[in-house]
Amino acid sequence: MAKLSRASVAGGKVEDTKIDYGVTFTFPPGFKALIEGATGAGKTYAIRTLVDAGITPFIISTEPGIQAILGDIPADKCHWRYIPAAASSWDQMRSNARRINQMTFKQLCNLEDMDKRKHGQFLELLNACSNFVCDRDGQAYGSCDDWGTDRALVFDSLSGINIMALDLMVGAKPVKSESDWGVAMDNLERFINRICCGIPCHVIMNAHLEKEKDELTGSMRNMVSSLGRKLPPKIPRFFDDVILAKRVGRTWMWSTIDNMTDTKTRHLEYEDDLEPDFGQLLEGWKSMGNEIHETPKMTPED
Repeated sequence: MAKLSRASVAGGKVEDTKIDYGVTFTFPPGFKALIEGATGAGKTYAIRTLVDAGITPFIISTEPGIQAILGDIPADKCHWRYIPAAASSWDQMRSNARRINQMTFKQLCNLEDMDKRKHGQFLELLNACSNFVCDRDGQAYGSCDDWGTDRALVFDSLSGINIMALDLMVGAKPVKSESDWGVAMDNLERFINRICCGIPCHVIMNAHLEKEKDELTGSMRNMVSSLGRKLPPKIPRFFDDVILAKRVGRTWMWSTIDNMTDTKTRHLEYEDDLEPDFGQLLEGWKSMGNEIHETPKMTPED
């Protein structure tokens, strides 16, 4: 939270105003990109182009299949941590089903602490950001707050994080109140703000799409799949580049122009048939005078 020190005023002149945002970068931070698209649009596969561009991806994967898609890349060039959303045991599902079958809707609404302690995967996500331990080599790579622009923190994908954020609030509770949704949405928005505004390395978020009603125009548009109806339209504003990933026949491509989807770009051209390659994003970022800053090597004390 910003801390504002009130300026001293002498003769109507403001002498000093300081705002401490709690985040200080010693070099220009990397690009922050949101890649949105349907299942099968090549969002995960495109991560390998970071390696080709000389950037080391550190992936927090919330969905199965990362090994099949990126497992051919050497372990020292591509790291990942698999954190799936909670999957209830058969006993838990039977217990919940029994409650649903035997209790009234009002009783279900009043249930509390339905296995919340078993639905803390969002905390694991935060732990991975503060100290990334790779599943492939078992090494700890420290906090993403200390990484340089030779690394990219990749979330694959937002859909799994959505589930974690809601589970953190309600556990296995079958009925979610408006307050439950509100708390989960606020927590998720704060997380997205943190990774986009408070991390020096490059950040990439893969996300799926859903058709939602645009409350400003009343039309149906493709929006980021997330919690509720108020949060999805807010998410793109946090990122530098919002890119639509799509498949046309057998060809994957990116688009920064789409009539049905909100996109924007600061580092690419406005085109409908871009190559799905993060190398061009990196070059656009460099063209603005930015340089690659290497991550300091961790000492034994770290």
